[in-house]
Amino acid sequence: MKKIINTLFCIVAVLLIAMHSDGQSLPTNINVDQVSDAQLMQYLGLANSSGLSSAELEAKAREKGLSEEQIQKLKQRIAASNAGGFNASGKNIADSNDLRNKVVSRNAKPATIYTANALTIFGSELFSTDNLTFEPNLQIPTPKNYVIGTGDKINIDLFGYSDAAFKLQVNPEGIIRIPNLGPIKISGLNFDDATQKIKSKLVAIYPQIASGKTSVQITLGQIRTIRITMIGEIAKPGTYSLPSLASLVNALYVAGGPNAIGSYRDIELIRNGKVMANFDLYDFLLKGDLSKSLRLEDDDIIKVNPYLNRVIFTGAIKRPAIYEVRNTDNMKDLLSVSGGFSDRAFKDFIRVVRVTHSQKEAITVPTAEFGSFTFRSGDSCYVDAIFNRYTNRIIIDGAVYHPGVYSLSNFSSLKNLLQTANLREDAYLQRGIISRRNDQYVPIIQDFNVADIVNGKNDIILQREDSIKIFSVFDIKPKDSISIVGEVNKPGVYTYTDSLQLQDVILMAGGFKESASNTRIDIARRIKDSTSESEKQQYAIITTIELHKNLSENIRAAHFTLEPFDIITIRKNPSYQEQITVTVEGEVMYPGQYTIERKKETLSALIARAGGLKSTAYPQGAVLLRDNLLTDGNRKLNNISKLDLLAISDSTSQLNKDSLLNSLNANASGVGIRLQEALAQPGSVYDIYLQNGDELSVPTTLQTIKTTGSVYIPKQVVYVKDKSLKYYIGESGGFSPRALRSRSFVVYANGQIKRTHHFLMIRTYPSIEPGAEIFVPAKKIRVASTLADAGAIGAVLSGLATTYLILKSLGL
Repeated sequence: MKKIINTLFCIVAVLLIAMHSDGQSLPTNINVDQVSDAQLMQYLGLANSSGLSSAELEAKAREKGLSEEQIQKLKQRIAASNAGGFNASGKNIADSNDLRNKVVSRNAKPATIYTANALTIFGSELFSTDNLTFEPNLQIPTPKNYVIGTGDKINIDLFGYSDAAFKLQVNPEGIIRIPNLGPIKISGLNFDDATQKIKSKLVAIYPQIASGKTSVQITLGQIRTIRITMIGEIAKPGTYSLPSLASLVNALYVAGGPNAIGSYRDIELIRNGKVMANFDLYDFLLKGDLSKSLRLEDDDIIKVNPYLNRVIFTGAIKRPAIYEVRNTDNMKDLLSVSGGFSDRAFKDFIRVVRVTHSQKEAITVPTAEFGSFTFRSGDSCYVDAIFNRYTNRIIIDGAVYHPGVYSLSNFSSLKNLLQTANLREDAYLQRGIISRRNDQYVPIIQDFNVADIVNGKNDIILQREDSIKIFSVFDIKPKDSISIVGEVNKPGVYTYTDSLQLQDVILMAGGFKESASNTRIDIARRIKDSTSESEKQQYAIITTIELHKNLSENIRAAHFTLEPFDIITIRKNPSYQEQITVTVEGEVMYPGQYTIERKKETLSALIARAGGLKSTAYPQGAVLLRDNLLTDGNRKLNNISKLDLLAISDSTSQLNKDSLLNSLNANASGVGIRLQEALAQPGSVYDIYLQNGDELSVPTTLQTIKTTGSVYIPKQVVYVKDKSLKYYIGESGGFSPRALRSRSFVVYANGQIKRTHHFLMIRTYPSIEPGAEIFVPAKKIRVASTLADAGAIGAVLSGLATTYLILKSLGL
């Protein structure tokens, strides 16, 4: 439908032009073929600007007498023009400046860097870097020798008297077809020849080309993709699709380069069965020469041959690696490829280890033979480094302003060297040392008097590798210090200096704390030289400085001169006291933290300040926690004791068990208070004094008893007044077969512990109070594995039976 409308626009455009030119209707025998392309484009533009509908345009065309034959010819011209690159508006849709699309030729799989003996094969790293792809530049001007092939797109641009543009693709037969001209075979021609052939053909329909009124520009648009084959010792052999501007090196990179045994110096480009080029990659790596990296064509074959000779080159060279050498290469060539000797190389010879048919051979190649020595594959070459020593070095170090290395040629005597190195003021002038080697190269030490050398009384002739040491007076004396401890802001050790006074050290320590006593300062001084027997038995001399209201005495004390290693002690003011706080929590009216008002504040006073106990309080279970009983942040003495008690159920001796129980009971007496008695009798022995950090916890009324250990069903049992331990054990299913009844004990809510007492066969169990926990240890199981064990068990049973009979006879 769109083509029909475009045709009608063209028809009306022709009529409008004719009317504009002579004011007459178009003759019926008009030759449409004589209308040039430029005129046709003008007609299209006028038709677009007429503003008439397609029906109106068609009516006007017939009104002006345009025959059906002429209309058909115009339709054919329009169709041909659209095929050649025009649209209905007369705008050129072909652009000879179109950029060529990029053809991706990079293989995504990274190549391998081949190594052997911890050395890289020279050249293999080239194919592993992402910063180097060798992809051809597709936006360069078309090379004159570029061979046209199937898939290439040719851009033809005509301008001048005739204005047209064509985008034509070479078909599989190698032909392009120019509208109104016919097919032209250009495949196989280079770009210059193809350009000349197309221009000669265009003259037939655009005669103005010959006169120069119409110019022709022919460019290569989108390029074709070619297929090449990689064979031989290549990392990833196969067939690859590359842009037609690709070169041999581009193909090598895409295929990952030579493999572990592939040659970098013998790579063949085969075309139509003939070797077109033999490429040496070292030319590019060492010289940047890619002249033999020819542009590829369809069905080219690249063959990587196996290497012939490889040698290892290490030591003091610039680029240690494994190198491929040709049969004609010598040691001088190898040095050139490796970058040459390093700065520390010993250049008189190179060591070579060669593998013969049955063993290894050591070869030393002197400098004179570098140009004639050739290699065998597998040779290992090594360049030594120069000796790590100097021919004329002397060294001076220590208390001089210019320590370092000096030349023996310029400073042959010690006096001359000391004058140049310039002694520091702290130099120790009584003795210096020279470290040197004797004739057998054994290290020796020679001392000298520094002052005598400087004053010219003596001098020493220096030798190569002498090392002179000048000591500092600070190196040979102890590091003097002063210590200050006690009530200062920054107690510690400070460096001693001459004439250091007491007030200086106090200032260095940040001054007195608020708690410091300014009436007494103790200074302990080290005894250095003891002459009497009594002094030998004395550790230090203690000087006590009393500060008074007398200002002159205080000033004299502040200027007290100190000596090295003095220890200054600032005492605490005996009347200074920081606030002491305790905490009460649980069933009191106002729980929280309280500050103690006086030294002897008691439990009852604390409860009174907290508003008294609540009606739900259980004072018999109150616990007082004190800092010296807290461990690892566990603030519950209850929990601590129970964990320890579980550990003594067995595996410990009876003596240890009793000791632990007594210890826990003693601790409980210290913190397991009797709050009910303290409140009933204020000031009594139960109303204990509080200490800083104490925590008083008053629990709520407890109604259960807990059973644990060797009972059938450990659980919580409702408390029943006046019931014994056996009652609660019975509520838990009774003692288990392994229960150690005689060792049962009770842990009360306030942390106190009471154990079962027994005399002969009579046991007295502890009384039970609300919140208590009954624990029954287990017997330790032992198997009588020997006759001695069996006998011991029998003796015990016999003794128990005898005791039972005696008690029964006594009526007990």
